[in-house]
Amino acid sequence: MTQLLRAPWGILSRWLPLFFLFVGLTSTSALAQCPPAASACTPGSAPATNAAFVMGIFNVTLAGINNTTLGNVEGYKDYSCTYTAALLVGTDVPISIKTNTNADENVRVWIDLNNDGTFNTTTELVFSSNASRTHAGTIRLPLTTVTGVRLRLRVAADYTNSPIPTPCSTPLYSQTEDYSVLPSVSTVAPVAEFVAAPIQTCSGTVQFTDQSQNAPTTWLWNFGDGATSTLQNPSHQYTTGGTYTVALTATNGNGSNTRTRTNYITFDSAVPVAAACTPQTQAYCCNYGITQFTLGPLTKTSANGQAGYEDFTCASKATLTVGNRYPISITTNPTSAQDTRVWLDLNNDGTFTASELIYQALNTINPSGTLLVPSSTALNQPLRLRVVSDYVGSPFTACGGVQYGQAEDYTITLQANSSAPATDFTSNFVAGSCQTTVQFTDQSQNVPTQWLWNFGDGTTSTLQNPSHQYTAAGSYAISLTATNAIGAQTKTVADYVLVVLPCFQYCTSTGQNQNFWITNVTLSASNNTLFSNTSGADANGYGNYVNQRVPLKLGQTFTLSVSSNSTSQRYTSVWIDWNRDGAFSTGELVASTIGNNPSSITFPVPNQATLVGFTRMRVMARLNANQTSACQLNQVNAETEDYTVAITAPVTAAATAKELTGLEVFPNPVSADQAHVRLLDATAAGRYTVHIENLVGMRVLDTTLRLQPAQDADLDVRSLPTGLYILRLQGPNGHTAVRRLVRN
Repeated sequence: MTQLLRAPWGILSRWLPLFFLFVGLTSTSALAQCPPAASACTPGSAPATNAAFVMGIFNVTLAGINNTTLGNVEGYKDYSCTYTAALLVGTDVPISIKTNTNADENVRVWIDLNNDGTFNTTTELVFSSNASRTHAGTIRLPLTTVTGVRLRLRVAADYTNSPIPTPCSTPLYSQTEDYSVLPSVSTVAPVAEFVAAPIQTCSGTVQFTDQSQNAPTTWLWNFGDGATSTLQNPSHQYTTGGTYTVALTATNGNGSNTRTRTNYITFDSAVPVAAACTPQTQAYCCNYGITQFTLGPLTKTSANGQAGYEDFTCASKATLTVGNRYPISITTNPTSAQDTRVWLDLNNDGTFTASELIYQALNTINPSGTLLVPSSTALNQPLRLRVVSDYVGSPFTACGGVQYGQAEDYTITLQANSSAPATDFTSNFVAGSCQTTVQFTDQSQNVPTQWLWNFGDGTTSTLQNPSHQYTAAGSYAISLTATNAIGAQTKTVADYVLVVLPCFQYCTSTGQNQNFWITNVTLSASNNTLFSNTSGADANGYGNYVNQRVPLKLGQTFTLSVSSNSTSQRYTSVWIDWNRDGAFSTGELVASTIGNNPSSITFPVPNQATLVGFTRMRVMARLNANQTSACQLNQVNAETEDYTVAITAPVTAAATAKELTGLEVFPNPVSADQAHVRLLDATAAGRYTVHIENLVGMRVLDTTLRLQPAQDADLDVRSLPTGLYILRLQGPNGHTAVRRLVRN
């Protein structure tokens, strides 16, 4: 083996000088590729005790550099003679730096742009990234960069909670690496590009920033208002409101290029008057504040209370119509309730008074609802809207006292309402309760100025929000006519209030209905469907449907079909409180069956005149085999639904004899808002209930009329669309009439 490796000295002596010459030339060339200016400082390495955190720089990618390393275990590394990136001055180049995948780090990159061996911490900082694990962006060398030589590039990283790295600092957990770049001057014309901030301004002042590629040396800006500039990054003042197109022409020794942004800048000087106060956040904490505000067409996402007071009056605006309702929502702390209030400076005087509080939601997470826009003396003017949200119980006002949360301002312009009312109303009536006094609340839009309520029992009111007491059992239609200077509209809701006298509180029946529930209850007779209700899984296994009336007639037989979400065999029970004593006795168990889906129950209604009126029906379906009881609590796989049954007597020959022949409805067809009803028989005078049905039998209008020969009664039909209807009248002494009514 030794002989195989031995070579004659003559051969070695012949080639050895050439070998040393080659090595010398190679070494000199390599040294020439290193940055000519040595670094004035050499960063240290992180303490070895912190190596266990596995932080550091694991990859650097920039142009021709793509270097994967082992992180902080290698300490400071100088790759300036090994990895070089060729860069063009004035051109954006992507850079990517990967650090620990399990912890955030801060990264800074500097280049010795003037090749003096030092890194200026600000003017030579070319890239920064905070609290990330993959740090990506671009690097651009300025026109003042030294070209034709290799310049030192330094990458420094450290844990996000450590001090921000500097060019000469020693990291606590991470690492510093050096590379080199070889800058050169572009030989192609610029590619013009720019940005501006803000692009929507209320002051008219806009800062423009050149982002052109390939190192332009001159710039020509056209701001769209007749003004120009040759600065690289000019600031411009617009003086007239409007939308402007901006163009930049960038030029170097190789040519020119123009970038035009159409309708880029919007100057809107319409802002509210200055606020007399600005509520600042005093001690932000715990994710309190506002992160999104929505009112009608306006939606703005923002930072939470850590940002403190924010003024969005310039860029976040909306125009609302007085008297209309708009959805409002505020996104707040996701885990803790807040108190939220909204003020609108209705008189545009810069202050917020108690009467200008237009919305309030207390002790609520992410409050939402609808807002009725109030009237204002300052129409068609930008008004300041202020939203404030803080912890529950905070004593904040529109001007101060905000502790953990924040305040935000927006611009709202109110316009006059030019529409007739869109009538709507609500009440505090609860179906199934023993309530006889009902508070009605007008919900009409478009600023009505007059109201006419018809409570269905012959009484009326002109108050906006009246309270009414019912003294007799019955099912009452409620009608509201709202009027303003433009017109009027009527809304009628049939069977809105159901009064049952005497009134009882029936026993409670609940169930566990996560897997089994009633989906439909249908009543039929002679193959005709008389009633049907579709439902879902009701809360606590109980569905309160007593606001719906199931029609029954004395002495007739009916079939009740009960469907569920399951095909399993089930027990179905039905009770009707025939004697109206508030309890379901054994004798009032109409049927109890075992069968498959749907359950079908056929039962007769006793032919007793005392049964006529309203009472309660209970339907129970269950999969368990418990003893049948109307008052079971928390049954497994069971659900109960309650309904109101309306028991009437069948039409008899005597009743037929009381049909009114001397009753006229005119004009018919009716094109106006009212039809007139004339009674010719003085013996039939009195108050009549009136029901109007469409051709499919749906009741579309309920009201009452006082009929007497001496005076025609006016029937308000303005809420009826064009079509053919059936008019039914029922008098106090059994007199009835059915007429056809045509609405043009």
